[in-house]
Amino acid sequence: MKIAINCIFCQPRGGGVREYIYNVVSALSQIDTENEYILYVLKDCVEYARQVLPHVDNMRIQPTPYDSSYKSVILRSLFSNRYWLAEEKKEQFDIFHSPFFHAPRLKRSKVIITVHDLRFCRYPSTYTLPRYLFLRTAVMRSIQQADKIISISEFTKQEIMDVYKIGCEKIKVVNEAINREDFSIRQLDGYVLDDVAKPLEGSRFMLSVGHIEPRKNYGRLLDAFATLKEKTETNDVKLVIVGKKGHHYKEILRRMGKMSDVYYLDFVSRELLLWLYQHAALFVFPSFYEGFGFPPLEAACFGIISAVSNASSIPEVCGESAAYFNPFSVEDMANTLWRCLSDEAFVNEKKTLLMPNLDRFSWEKNACETLQTYHSL
Repeated sequence: MKIAINCIFCQPRGGGVREYIYNVVSALSQIDTENEYILYVLKDCVEYARQVLPHVDNMRIQPTPYDSSYKSVILRSLFSNRYWLAEEKKEQFDIFHSPFFHAPRLKRSKVIITVHDLRFCRYPSTYTLPRYLFLRTAVMRSIQQADKIISISEFTKQEIMDVYKIGCEKIKVVNEAINREDFSIRQLDGYVLDDVAKPLEGSRFMLSVGHIEPRKNYGRLLDAFATLKEKTETNDVKLVIVGKKGHHYKEILRRMGKMSDVYYLDFVSRELLLWLYQHAALFVFPSFYEGFGFPPLEAACFGIISAVSNASSIPEVCGESAAYFNPFSVEDMANTLWRCLSDEAFVNEKKTLLMPNLDRFSWEKNACETLQTYHSL
């Protein structure tokens, strides 16, 4: 087979989709030497793609006529179908895989799309109005016309079925994963702690990671932390929040600035993030909407248990290795945090379940199931 993969998000600021593309393509290169792959990238990101994507005989990087400028993004969204039809005719690929939730209308090749979540449906304010309007139309069309849909979790599969009334037989759940080597103390060899985190050295702190936006539920986490400090003997515990400013973040930042023992570190270096995971007493994940939810798995790589929301995909990902709370109940959240900080037997029991849970997810397994999906068409 000849397989085309749309890798336009393989760019320095490609976000989670960039990570997905990198990991899926890298894993496919290790298990598949028979099929031919064309990896389509933006013309101004060719050198970057050559640095990060595999160098194997059956994978070829192909630049598109589009670049990463805002103007080009708009043009690509509106007019790229003509380009993809021309490529389909020239290259005669059998499979076209879009690693995100919209794809071109093609004539002969089978089309697969990967849907990570339906945040734009559930939380449209997280997108600009033009982007939301485009996605509302493009995603519906792509889901209806795709020959197969890869969903990264059972939760997202159910979301697709509920929103678009799609039958379950069209959707294949292929879980994402993390590279454990990227989240290990070996990555910290020679690291000198950043000045911004010096006040945390030697202290006991809880860590939470994620963009500052409403679905991450930081408002209730701050309330739960205040309750915890007020009702229990935890005066030594700090709360550290790491994440870029998303939308509707100003009120949360204002509140954090007024609370003692709460540290907001914004975006941090990868080394500092790993140091924080390594030294946290507890990881907290209060989000009430996640397509998959990686941070608890990242914390688990360092042997740190998590207190997490019992909503969306999070129980599916964390299994029995985490402590759960109702994300809409400040009291339940505070009680769960207290148990994780004070009940040593409970914590030790959860720690024994971290590695078995991590073993359920791997990029090799993801690639095998993705390749099976290609062959099924």
